[in-house]
Amino acid sequence: MAAPHATLPPATASPPPRRGLRRETAEVVRDCKRLDGLMKAGRLADALDLFDRMPRKNVVAWTSAVSGLARNGRPEAAIEMFADMAESGVAPNDFACNAALAACAAAGALRAGEQLHSLAVRAGLAGDAWVGSCLVELYARCGSTRAAEAVLARMESPDVVAYTSLVSAFCRSGEFKRAAEALSQMMERGVEPNEHTVTSILAAACCPLVLGVQIHGYMIKAMGSSQSVYAWSALIDFYSRNGELDMAKTVFDSLQCKNVVTWCTMMQLHIRDGRPEDALQLFDEMISEGIVDPNEFAFSIALGACESIALGSQLHSLAIKRDLASDLRVSNALLSMYGRSGLVEELEAVLRGIEDPDIVSWTAAISAYFQNGHGEKAIALLSQMHSQGLMPNDYAFSSVLSSCADLALLDQGSQFHCLALKLGCDMKICTGNALINMYSKCGQIVPARLVFNVMDHRDVTSWNSLIHGYAQHGEVDMALKAFSEMCSIGGEPNESTLLGILAACNHAGMVDEGVAFFRSAMAGRYGAFLTPSHYACAVDMLGRSGRFDDALCLIEEMPFEPDVLVWKTMLASCRLHGNLETGRLAAEKLVELSGQDSASYVLMSGIHAMHGEWRDADMVRRRMDEAGVKKEAGISWVEVRNEVHAFVAQDASHPDSPSIYRMLWELSNAMRDTAYDEDVELLDVHMQI
Repeated sequence: MAAPHATLPPATASPPPRRGLRRETAEVVRDCKRLDGLMKAGRLADALDLFDRMPRKNVVAWTSAVSGLARNGRPEAAIEMFADMAESGVAPNDFACNAALAACAAAGALRAGEQLHSLAVRAGLAGDAWVGSCLVELYARCGSTRAAEAVLARMESPDVVAYTSLVSAFCRSGEFKRAAEALSQMMERGVEPNEHTVTSILAAACCPLVLGVQIHGYMIKAMGSSQSVYAWSALIDFYSRNGELDMAKTVFDSLQCKNVVTWCTMMQLHIRDGRPEDALQLFDEMISEGIVDPNEFAFSIALGACESIALGSQLHSLAIKRDLASDLRVSNALLSMYGRSGLVEELEAVLRGIEDPDIVSWTAAISAYFQNGHGEKAIALLSQMHSQGLMPNDYAFSSVLSSCADLALLDQGSQFHCLALKLGCDMKICTGNALINMYSKCGQIVPARLVFNVMDHRDVTSWNSLIHGYAQHGEVDMALKAFSEMCSIGGEPNESTLLGILAACNHAGMVDEGVAFFRSAMAGRYGAFLTPSHYACAVDMLGRSGRFDDALCLIEEMPFEPDVLVWKTMLASCRLHGNLETGRLAAEKLVELSGQDSASYVLMSGIHAMHGEWRDADMVRRRMDEAGVKKEAGISWVEVRNEVHAFVAQDASHPDSPSIYRMLWELSNAMRDTAYDEDVELLDVHMQI
């Protein structure tokens, strides 16, 4: 916010005006009371209209106008009003100065505040304890801690407000040592800290545990009889941040009076500790007690902890009943909850009901579309968001770029890359990682490496995206080089990193090297645990090279039961090499583990067909039909002029279907002619045209 530059006229060095020397008319007194009442009621337009019509404006009227503007969220106008007052010849008193200083603090107007400070000194008001406290608050809020400290040092008897402002300023600027020194000086001078003082210290991220415990003791001694929920909530949060969950719970249980802030603080503690069910239990207790009504913050926390769609729907209904569902925080939490639950239609209904969605609303919906497989909707929603003047953040870009990667939309992804560059989001880690992934999956490994090179900061996902990109493109040497670079700079590989290296070796046919790397990982050399996916990749590597005995031995060595992925991988290798015996074993295991998986039937049928066992192949197909297993139709798509065209088998919904099928027949005939001319045997080719 730009600081207002209100130029204040010079003030003559005169003693502060003495109140009550001039008897005002009854009309002036009445107008001042009405003005003050309108300001306190928030009727700003009516108050300013009355002020403009007042035939005589005394210092009380001006002060009411200045403080009222500041109180109603217009501190810049309050500063201008004070300047008009000084220009009109009305000498400000301490109340007027305090109101103007509060407006400068609210607006962050340091320059105007310094001018007011000078005026107060010249008018003889700087020695007033209240003015001094307001000056400390002004400089503290504007980040000028040195000036705030200097003002307090010149005060004869600084009060708790001045000290609290200074302590808060030091905490906000990260100068915790100076904050602790100010707190110590305050207590040495006999000024007792209040709830705001201790809260400022406890809320500081760098507050050590030992000091927090000491403050806890002080609070028990000084505030025990008149508990401040505000300060005790800060103490609960302090203990939770420092991992002292039992102490936080003890403080919470000991409170005689709990408000909604206390309940919310405790709920967030449980969520931070990875116990969302306990947070929901607290929410239920809060409602059951009936003493405290949950507000929008409580509902948003509860919805964030909700993992059950049934409970989420109940919370939604309760929010509607309490007239909180339209609150933006609650709406955003509902978007996230329905997105996690995969209920896209309900999410869309909530989004339509938000009158003025903010960046959080749009991002939550975009992320939900991507996570639930609706990449096209995610892309369209970000475009709509940008067209309405809102700037996407790095999380929104990450979701749409990942959607472009899944749909192989290189042109669309490149356009989003340009937009991210324009908005300065391309350097964020999550956007950079999504760009590497998008370019890699779209066949552009060189731009992916360029994005990686220009990133200021890289995490393990950045390295994994690059390694997997090289693996997908068969560039095993580059993948191994990237892995070596990662380890040399102290990066810690995780499960995904190892999977990328195994995939790279697999795609390049480097079986011995891949097996050696796998054995090293088994021995714990890289510090990451092997999962069934790693074993499935190793089995696939051995199976593709025809080393079925080694693959079966590796399956027997697995420290856990082989899952569907392992046996499906083995069956696919058997299909590749026509290994009927091992294929039957893999198919039997697959049917035992997942009788509704169509892949086992289709692959086994293909193996029989390769051996000319058409009766057995047909029998497998019949068993598949009898079991009610349906093969999910594969979808192919192509992007033409920024429009995606999707097709399934025997699809006639496209408007250009006749010409598409004519071309397909021509290609099919050309393939058959080529195969016959070159004496190529076509095995198990089923073209559904």
